Amino acid sequence: MTWAWRRLRVLFSTQFALMAEYRAEVIIWMLSGTLSLVMMLVWMAQAAAAPGGQVRGYSPAEFATYFLATWLVSQLMVVWVAHELDPAIRQGQLSPWLLRPLDPFWSYFIGHVAERFVRLPALLALVALFAWLAGAQFTREWWVYPAVVGLAALGFTVRFLWEYLIGLLAFWTDSSTSFQELVWLLYAALGGMFAPLAFYPEWVQRVAVWTPFPYMLGLPAQLLSGKATAEQAGQGAAVLLGWGVIFVLLRLWVWRAGLRRYGAVGA
Repeated sequence: MTWAWRRLRVLFSTQFALMAEYRAEVIIWMLSGTLSLVMMLVWMAQAAAAPGGQVRGYSPAEFATYFLATWLVSQLMVVWVAHELDPAIRQGQLSPWLLRPLDPFWSYFIGHVAERFVRLPALLALVALFAWLAGAQFTREWWVYPAVVGLAALGFTVRFLWEYLIGLLAFWTDSSTSFQELVWLLYAALGGMFAPLAFYPEWVQRVAVWTPFPYMLGLPAQLLSGKATAEQAGQGAAVLLGWGVIFVLLRLWVWRAGLRRYGAVGA
């Protein structure tokens, strides 16, 4: 345990220092991912123009709360590992990593976690500013906030695992990141980035509940909006844990199969 903790601490310190060097770029990345904020303005306008000032039970302020919460959680789940792993495998840059006494997975994972700590202060400041401008009102139930943090941590881990799996496809394809765009579309649509899942046709909702997507973005956003219960949070955590186990096993299998195929100089 001491061996693992010491390496984890050193790895986090180095990755945090590296990410802190790019803090200005991190803020630019954050501001470029504004799809939820655009959808917030669209739905707020729709609700304001609708009879009774609501669309399916959502007032403009409730749309502001939901989409701002979606944006907040989505910023904690930004993952770019496939774009780093793909060229590392295809161009042979993976070879030096294989000489280290640590699976490259952990370096990438800790790097992403460290980036969250660099991103968080500016992210919270922007959320406070946008909430004031849009009139968003987050719930005052204290238990919601640790539940959202837990779901966000699980959701980030699940997303990192599937993005890592996509990157590993570079062992067999010329551009594994092409698959990422398709998966991102499902993540955004079923996650509730375009609209709350309850706005979709019933058959889409029945399919979506078997995927991890609604529990990564939509459920935390519903919790922060005061529209979800503790029981639903527990069910969402159980589903994300199940998908996490599946992706961990898949990652190990694909990694070992890919290494047997890897043929770069020095491998």
